[in-house]
Amino acid sequence: MNDHCSLLTTEDKSDYEKYIENNIKTSFEYTLHWKNILEKNFGFKGMHIISKDTDGNINGTLPLFLAKGIFGTRLISTPYAIYTGILAENETVKKKLLAFACELSSKEKVEFMEIREEKESDYNNNFQMKKKVFNFSLNLTLNPEEIWKKLPKGSVRWGIKKAQSSNLTWRCSNSESDLSQFYKLFLQTRKVRGVPAYPYSYFKDIVENFKEKVCVYTAYLSSKPVASIFLIKHKKEVRYAFAGAIHKKEIMQLQPYHLLLWEAIKNACNEGFTKFNFGGATLDTNDGGLYEFKKKWVDEIVEITSYFYLNKKKNLSGEENKLVFKLAMAVWKKLPLSWINFLSPFVIKQFV
Repeated sequence: MNDHCSLLTTEDKSDYEKYIENNIKTSFEYTLHWKNILEKNFGFKGMHIISKDTDGNINGTLPLFLAKGIFGTRLISTPYAIYTGILAENETVKKKLLAFACELSSKEKVEFMEIREEKESDYNNNFQMKKKVFNFSLNLTLNPEEIWKKLPKGSVRWGIKKAQSSNLTWRCSNSESDLSQFYKLFLQTRKVRGVPAYPYSYFKDIVENFKEKVCVYTAYLSSKPVASIFLIKHKKEVRYAFAGAIHKKEIMQLQPYHLLLWEAIKNACNEGFTKFNFGGATLDTNDGGLYEFKKKWVDEIVEITSYFYLNKKKNLSGEENKLVFKLAMAVWKKLPLSWINFLSPFVIKQFV
């Protein structure tokens, strides 16, 4: 077999979209819609590698993005994604995609290349492996009652019942007004966590590109929005992608997230989806709070493996940056929302 690798061209786009659509392993991050969204909102350059067989048919791909920032230039297998690893019909194709990617790293003079795989894979000795992120998912059935029975009684089911008895109401939509409400809550949550926010245009473009596949669930107390979650549906999976809330004790005690997630899970079951993906978290995210919250809802936790090709960078430790990040988080938490909204688009693209 004489497979040939190259960068994705305009002429290849139609065949690429068909290949991605027919591959059951692909998430929405592999789509060209997502490529366009990241390029438009963050200035990353999509450099998707494809492999073709002797008949000219695509038989493998690796979506890469060139990201330039204050920490140097990097190649990432989709910024902000939990994992978008190599798709290949066999090991020969995979090895050729990897070899091409390494050559591309040298050509672009990047500090390093990072490929994020859902599970450990057979990479060569030129790559260093690191695990830092966990992905959480709940397997669904057509009957929501079956899901209810496997949720922890003393935490999750209690929280749902608490929310249902707290005079909270909810709605699901992706209208501009709902998106605006979500974004205001999202900004507040990013402030509390001390991290930059994605720009409003990013969410607006997701809705415009994925349309009915996007749903924003919002919880209300006395007609006032108090919490919101942003979901993306793709193939047989529903992704819990983003969230925001009013972080006041009297609000959070009502468990609005529990209400929204349970309603979203029930709807996903009724619509025939087979997986509810809660997204990723590290043991450090929100001092471990996000990890513990997601852990209680799911029946599958996968430790994501990142493979690094160190082109110019000497090591992966990153220990020297931890204190800087902690100080930056402390400062960010004190900024007014208007500043966070203004500064976030520049800051967040430094972290991919």
